[in-house]
Amino acid sequence: MRPGPQHRPLGVDRRRLLVGGGLLTLVAVSGCSWLDRTPSTPDPEVHPDHGLLADARQQQADLLDAVRTTAATHAALATALAPLVARAEERLAELDRAVGDPTATPPSAGTSPTSASPTPVPARPAAAVRALATRSQEAQAARREDCGAATDQGVARLLASLSAGYAQDAVVLRTTRAAA
Repeated sequence: MRPGPQHRPLGVDRRRLLVGGGLLTLVAVSGCSWLDRTPSTPDPEVHPDHGLLADARQQQADLLDAVRTTAATHAALATALAPLVARAEERLAELDRAVGDPTATPPSAGTSPTSASPTPVPARPAAAVRALATRSQEAQAARREDCGAATDQGVARLLASLSAGYAQDAVVLRTTRAAA
């Protein structure tokens, strides 16, 4: 007797989410208009989407600080959070470039957080990972909303890519929380 066909659960599996996030990033980086500035384009401070990019940059810097602080507080999570730190640094570098500061570098692991009052890290590792997942979801929602408000196609693509990346991070953090 042969077993019946196996049914997969509906929805998006992690592999498709990761591939989709990577493709969105590739599309966003490859076809930017304002982000590929030439000397004839306006200064970033007068661009209509500069505020959206500056807000995204600040939230990304705060999120990077939160991930680093969590990894430092819970040493057992450091290895699991290392890929998130790397992605957060890449996003911050791209936002620095988009905002108009190509020389800016992400703060190193030893520097103090950029936010005035960093959010304390929960004492339990699972709660700390849950807090990071919540922050990633908040960033994802904010970038999705900003994407609709952007006037420049390149900025909209960058914000959409960031939103997809934050959604990817939230999925990874949920998996990490289950293992913590």
